[in-house]
Amino acid sequence: MKKSLGPKAYLFSLPTIVVGSYDQNDRPNIMTASWIGVVNSDPVMISVSLRKATYSYDSLLKQKAFTLSIPSKNHIAEMDYVGTLSGRQRDKFSDTGLTPIKSKLVHAPYIDEFPVVLECRLVKSDDLGLHTMFVAEVLDVKIDQDYLKENGMPDVAKLAPVSFGYGDREYYELGDYAGSANRLWQVGSLNTRLNATEQELLKRVNDYFTKVDGAEPLEELEGFFDWDNIQMIDQESVINNRQDYARWYDNVSERFFDRKHILEKISFETLSDNNYCAEVHFYYRARSRDAMQPVSQLMQVRGVVEVTFMRDLTSGVFKITRYNAKVS
Repeated sequence: MKKSLGPKAYLFSLPTIVVGSYDQNDRPNIMTASWIGVVNSDPVMISVSLRKATYSYDSLLKQKAFTLSIPSKNHIAEMDYVGTLSGRQRDKFSDTGLTPIKSKLVHAPYIDEFPVVLECRLVKSDDLGLHTMFVAEVLDVKIDQDYLKENGMPDVAKLAPVSFGYGDREYYELGDYAGSANRLWQVGSLNTRLNATEQELLKRVNDYFTKVDGAEPLEELEGFFDWDNIQMIDQESVINNRQDYARWYDNVSERFFDRKHILEKISFETLSDNNYCAEVHFYYRARSRDAMQPVSQLMQVRGVVEVTFMRDLTSGVFKITRYNAKVS
């Protein structure tokens, strides 16, 4: 049963971003804000809402520009400080040791130490009540190269942005990768484009990875394989029988914990009657145990596994006869 809490701005989770502007004396100032959102895609526009009581409020109206600097968890204390004290009494750049950089596109400073910067030109402002919403066009986004993936897109996991939990006023670090947008549903039961056999095979794949990630006992995994015909290749391990699989599984369970497979894409090929091949693209993360290291290490890889299934004519269940995994 749900309990009514009344009208609250309980959107979880909220971003924590630092707004940069020049005051009436062209002194750089910064403040933390969470009432922020995307309002348009073309041209790219964002909004930030501030109370009139803030020192930055008049600066945004006067300068018609501001920047948004996104901190990582490494600068959470500085972010909290500049969101607590007022620029009327404090020089927040001097207090925190952060470095102001003058934008070349708008009349506003940004923070050199923060990995992501949005340079914004004010388009309009709306007095909504306690807050005024400033709508601005994003003229450019600058990101430290260390935080870009090979494809040029931001590496959100490496950026490690911080979110704000409104209510008890708490900060939270970003959680783990959960899947690819607009594709995650396609590797689950919601994908009605698959025929009945493909849905059965997909469930078989998901069930297997769920049990492996959950460190289920070996007995829970035995029914997935045709032990008389199995050929399994996982990296450098070659498995041809139940005993080899048991040794491999014990080794994995001993070395890794907090295991998680996330399916990102799957396709099926019919090889013959009751014989099918599934090509599964996956993301895998786990933490490793190593007696030589005091702290566990996070491992993250992407890979492709080709799984061949043969329907057992006695039980009617699909069983794995071939499993070939390759990671990048």
